[in-house]
Amino acid sequence: MLLVVGLTAVAAAVALWWPRTSAEVRRATATVVAPASCGDAEAYDQVELTIGDRKHTVKLDGCGHQQDEVVEVVLPADTTGEFTVQAAASTPQGMPFDVRLTTLLMCLSGLAGGLYAYLLTRRSQPTASAEAA
Repeated sequence: MLLVVGLTAVAAAVALWWPRTSAEVRRATATVVAPASCGDAEAYDQVELTIGDRKHTVKLDGCGHQQDEVVEVVLPADTTGEFTVQAAASTPQGMPFDVRLTTLLMCLSGLAGGLYAYLLTRRSQPTASAEAA
């Protein structure tokens, strides 16, 4: 029984620790054509990028870049019409470490609680030698 609990804990740890690949992220290289001051409420730099064979001038969800600076950006799923891009450096790359650690510890505590409950119920059951006496 203890072996099963241990193997389940190891399997849960591997499942949570394994790097997850999120949906395919499309990246592109963009050039800043109109930088914006970060003091404004609508502070979006304008960048120019090429998708396929078409050039687009779109808003970058950020500010403070220099004119003609090259920035790697993440494209949204729908690139028709107007859209806004994000800097690739500010995009998360998977499940954060603290979330994975919290989930792992919660799984382990659940397994430990289940094992403890099993041991308590097993202890309160009469054994065969006690019935014979």
